[in-house]
Formats: sequence, structure tokens, C-alpha cells
Amino acid sequence: MDDFAAAIAAAERDAGGKGIGTLGEKTLHLALKYYFAPDPETHERPLGSFVADAVTEEGVVEVQTRGLSRLKPKLDAFLPLCPVTVVHPVAQEKWLLRVDENGELCSKRKSPKHESVYSAMRELYTLRDYMLHPNFRAAVCGVALAEYSVAGKRGRKYKLDRMPLELQALWMLESPEDYAALLPDGLPAEFTVPELCAVLHQQEMQMRLFVSLLQRLGCIAECGRRGRLKLWRRTEPVSAAIRG
Repeated sequence: MDDFAAAIAAAERDAGGKGIGTLGEKTLHLALKYYFAPDPETHERPLGSFVADAVTEEGVVEVQTRGLSRLKPKLDAFLPLCPVTVVHPVAQEKWLLRVDENGELCSKRKSPKHESVYSAMRELYTLRDYMLHPNFRAAVCGVALAEYSVAGKRGRKYKLDRMPLELQALWMLESPEDYAALLPDGLPAEFTVPELCAVLHQQEMQMRLFVSLLQRLGCIAECGRRGRLKLWRRTEPVSAAIRG
């Protein structure tokens, strides 16, 4: 995506050639902010008693790479005023790079872990109380990135920065229908959480949180039991027209 390449370049320009890990903001955070708000004049704007990552003509942009629950005070303040897009990245592809104290590359290997929109469910679940607000939307960005670390004393590893390489996927979650669309086609009409895990190849904890979100949004309903396991079926999501 050319726009994301431009956002990475803008983030690197802001680094001023200072090198990895020296930015006040980590590079991944900064690149995502430039992607959703390319004009730097919109960045770090006061709104009420808070400072937003960006305030554009379309509303507020808040980039949070982890700990989405920390956004709650801002959401309480911003959502009554304008649309808010919460941007959260997941690492679909990750390279692990080790550097020495002088910044010289020591090793490079590809991580076997691959995240997806479902990996974000643990974080998104913390904002469940806001998901039916008409001004709330989440943007989950599937990125390829390079994670730099340096070896410290006694062999301990210290992370320096996560450098974005490519935007590989973007899931815009603005309505219950958007969350319902994340259910795979291969599910039976009535399904259990383990069956959902098997189809999506995801961990059970993430899928339990996903199911809880879908139930809260009116996308699924409990319809009985299979042994000790709850059975779920798809329902018609809450209409966007009556959100809020």
C-alpha cells in the first residue's frame, strides 16, 4: 500500500536520523498516525482536557499499540464530540533483529508467530462498552514489522523499537455487522467455542472473548448445550441505525 510506505517515510523523517529507539514515539505508532492522519498539523491537538494523537476533518485518531483500556478516559471525553478511530496494530509477519551497543546487527530471524484480527480480541474486549456508540470505530492493522532489541547485562534482552515494513491487511470495525463478518463461513449453524477455534486456528481464550463480544453486539445467541459446552448460532446484529 503506497500510502503506508509514505507514512513510514514520514515517520523516519521525524526521527531526524537519530537511529532506532531514539524517538519520543516508537516508529510503529508514528507511522500509523501518519497513515490515518497524513497532515502533521493535525497531530497532537488539544481537545477538551486531553491531547489527541490527531484531530482531522473526519474526527479523532488515537493510535494504541497495546493497552487499549488506557484510552477509556479519552473515549469518554471525545466520543460525545466527534467520531473516534482507535487504531491498533497486529503483527502478521515479524522479523526479530538483535543489535549490539553500537547498533550493529548481530542476528536476524523470522518469528514463527503470526497475528490476525482475532489476536486483537483480548485488547478490543476491554473497550466493549463503547462498541455500540455511533462515534466509535476500531481499525485493526495487520502489519509486517522488524522488532529490534539489544542484549543487556546477564544476557537479558531489551526491546528498542518496532519498525513497520508493510501494511498487509486492514479491518475496519465500525458496526456490529463488521464484527459478525469475522465469523468464518465454515462454521455449522450451531457451533461451540472449540469448533470456532478449530476453523480459525486460534487460541481458545481469544475466541471466548470474541464470542462474548459477538453476543454483546447481538451477532450470536446461545441456543443450548452440547455436553458441557454452550452452543451458539448467528443472529441478526444490532442495526447501526439504533446504535447508541
